[in-house]
Amino acid sequence: MMKLTKEEIQFIDNYLIKNEVKFWDVRLELLDHIVSAVEDKMTNDGISFNEALLEVHRGFGNQFIEFGVPKDKIFEKGLYQSNIGFKKFTRKKQRELGKGYNRMFLKLIKQSFLDIKFYLELITLSVVVFMVYSFSPKYAAFTSLGIMCIPFIYVSLLGIKNSFSLKSLSLNMSINFMSLWILIPTNVLNILNLSKDVNQETNYEYLLFFFAIMYIPIRVAAKLFQNVYSKVLLNYRNLNLS
Repeated sequence: MMKLTKEEIQFIDNYLIKNEVKFWDVRLELLDHIVSAVEDKMTNDGISFNEALLEVHRGFGNQFIEFGVPKDKIFEKGLYQSNIGFKKFTRKKQRELGKGYNRMFLKLIKQSFLDIKFYLELITLSVVVFMVYSFSPKYAAFTSLGIMCIPFIYVSLLGIKNSFSLKSLSLNMSINFMSLWILIPTNVLNILNLSKDVNQETNYEYLLFFFAIMYIPIRVAAKLFQNVYSKVLLNYRNLNLS
């Protein structure tokens, strides 16, 4: 079995970067597939590295029109003329991650209702909101909204601290998943403010009840992000150590 050199593997990694595979975790998976496929073709078909890589590139669905391309430029032009196959691969990974996160979300919801710490957290936050409510129902509603935004602030700070998180499809998808839940209460609040009459008072009791319900999925979505973040961080560190 033919094995690629470090220089050839690095060439493939650079080739993926030039083809706009921007997420490092997607690029790593593609790199593994391509290296294995190129080695197989070089071993079984007896062809060169360049020929094998070009065949694998086309095998991913990347188009290449040879007409008008000089023979000595076919390899270079063939690798970078189209990246449509890699875009399809990335979209497929997005769908797979989305389905996986939905399953993980439901699993974490069930686990939360069996965790005593989760109930203690709810009780503590309820006491805080109730104390604020005794002074002002309006401030209590905004306090509840602020509490639900804490996970998003936490995620933003992690993104600033660790630049790799912004270049990981897994983490980007988990951030988007959590953001969707956070946007629900904020959008509801905006809709109520736009739809009510000038002299109409807002029923903050209903808002507080709605926010209390929304806190549970938002908290679980934040837990989902933490799980994904820990896994991706471990993989990233192992990648740098290897």
